[in-house]
Order: sequence, then structure tokens, then C-alpha cells
Amino acid sequence: MYDYFIRSYECTEDGTISVPHLLNFLQETASLHAGERGFDFPVIHPETGGVGAWVVAQMRVHIDHYPLWRDTLRFDTFPYGVRGLFAHRDFIFTLTDGTPCGIGTTRWMLIDPETRRAVRVPETVKAFDEPRAPVFGAGDAFMRLRYPDAPETEYAREYRVMRAHIDLNRHVNNVHYVTWMLESVPETYARSHRLTDLEITFRSETLYGETVRSLCTPADENRFYHRVCSPAGADHIVAATTWVPAAEAARGEG
Repeated sequence: MYDYFIRSYECTEDGTISVPHLLNFLQETASLHAGERGFDFPVIHPETGGVGAWVVAQMRVHIDHYPLWRDTLRFDTFPYGVRGLFAHRDFIFTLTDGTPCGIGTTRWMLIDPETRRAVRVPETVKAFDEPRAPVFGAGDAFMRLRYPDAPETEYAREYRVMRAHIDLNRHVNNVHYVTWMLESVPETYARSHRLTDLEITFRSETLYGETVRSLCTPADENRFYHRVCSPAGADHIVAATTWVPAAEAARGEG
């Protein structure tokens, strides 16, 4: 288990942790856990000597309770299987007093840092599977996300990739995509609602100096589809978010 004390600069104006910072904790938990087992960055393939770097391919997070400033958030994580090129990892996060906060699941790939192509997950990584029931239950926790071709209503923002967005893998870190996509949700809606479910599929990397567009369209009153893409329309991510009215979330009904 890994504990994180929530600081003021990790919170939104209502004193709860921001979604990007929550996902930073999730990512750090995965890194720490993998490092303890000897397959953190970089992963050395024992058979070929090749080097691999972990990148997240899909992520889904459900939030039941938002921790507050000065709370301590506790993460538990466990890998539960390698299928093809994908390694699966689940998360459970709570307050230190046991209050449930949420769950998450991820699929990771290894890429060659030079060629940027996927490489096979070593058997040494597969040996660390921790057999537990997946947090989202049996079956595939992920949907086949597809942004609508011609949305009736669409909100858009544009960003230039800065050095601050680049991570150890020399591309935009996955959490920055979340910041960009959530910024495209209309302000009045974002202020009166709280995000409860977030699902992302990462399709292509984004590099320093590039320009991206963050697009958002409502699916219904509680759900949005998102994409972050190049100006030419090539997707970097597609995503979906589900929200509940803030009053319901405050009563614990979300």
C-alpha cells in the first residue's frame, strides 16, 4: 500500500483533490510497485537484452468519494495478467481510515524507446501476477470508445505542447491529456457536476512542440465523449466521462 498526503496545490477550489493529481498518484503507485519487483523504468528483457519503457494504453477510473486537502489517500495495486502485448493492473484507493474512494484498472504496453514500437512483455513480468478478482468484475472493463463523426454540439480548445508536458518517455505524459480533455467540458456544467467515471484509450503519442485540439461532445445529460487530436484529425486519445450533480455527490449518491 502507498500513502499520499494531499497538499493544497493538488486540490480544486472546493478543497477536493483534482482528477489529474489523483491520476498522478495512480501512476506513481504503479511505478513504485513495479520498481519493488524489478521491472520499473527501464525494463530489461532477460532473453534479448532489449530495453522497454512502460506506457499506458487504456485506463478506467471510478471515483466514489473525493478526498479533501490534508487527507491521506491510500492506494493498493496488483497486476493480474498479461495478454498478448498488454499487462493489466488494478487499483483500489481509500482514505487511511478505510473510507472507500474508488477503483481503477489499466492496460500497459512496453515500447522500445528508440523505435517507439511495442515489444513483448518478458516472462519475468508475467511471474508477478497476483491472482485477485478484477475490480470492475468479470469481463472487459473497457468499451470500444468512438468519438461521434458529426456531433451536433461540440466544444473545443487548442494547446501547444511545452517542455513541462514531456515525461521520461520523451512524450506527453498521460495525465496531461486528462487535463486538456476536462478543460473542454463547459464551465457551468463542470462547476455543477462531479466526475465519477473516466475511461481513456491512448492511440498515439504526442511530442514536444506539436499542437493538439481537445474536443468534447455530450452523449446525454450525464456523459461526454472526448478526443485529443492533431489539427489534421489524427487521434491521440479518445475518452468518455460520466458525471453526477454535485449535490448528489455530496450526499454520497454518486
